[in-house]
Amino acid sequence: MFLSCQSQRNVAGKYTLIQRGNYPKIIPVTFYIELNRDSTFKYNFRGGVHEKVSTGLWKADKNNKRIIINSFIQDIRNIPVVVTETKSNNNSFLLFVFDNPLKLDTSVKWTLNINDIDYPLNTDSLVLDKGIIAKDFYLKGHIALRDGTGIIPIPLQDTIQSKKYNVRNLNNNVFHIVFPLFVNYNIFHYRPLQDSLKLNRKTLFFEGMKLKKR
Repeated sequence: MFLSCQSQRNVAGKYTLIQRGNYPKIIPVTFYIELNRDSTFKYNFRGGVHEKVSTGLWKADKNNKRIIINSFIQDIRNIPVVVTETKSNNNSFLLFVFDNPLKLDTSVKWTLNINDIDYPLNTDSLVLDKGIIAKDFYLKGHIALRDGTGIIPIPLQDTIQSKKYNVRNLNNNVFHIVFPLFVNYNIFHYRPLQDSLKLNRKTLFFEGMKLKKR
């Protein structure tokens, strides 16, 4: 156990793509994979109008020859959420409260699908008429831009979705919805990763590219 932890600490560090050549022969790219000592990793790629990011967990094999990485999010249409259910005796209305991690991004429009019906989520809360019983629900976020308006860098996807939540107690009528901390303003550039990368001393190989430890 001690040797494994010591070995992992030796592997930890920031591995960066080294480019040789100048524009326009070479398009400048910023690309690195950072292996943190707490077994989390950060992946960041920026080239031209494209950007890709990812976060997750990593581990080295027993010989330090392979690095296994697994992103926290494996399906951008099935992102985990944390839901707190309570029952309010003050009213019989359904109340949903959403801690929006993208509150400042007005281009993202949210809908809350409850019992297979979409409800626009124009604020951080939604109240439904009494008599409706929530059985399940999920969130969907969509980048809605005016015609002719673009985003640089270009998003990898224009829609994200939470995992469907099945209500535990049908008598509850207040639901507080929270995304994990790794859901942030980069979520539309998020790339799910699940891979085993070759490691040769201080060089990490990713999709044919060599990343040098800094």
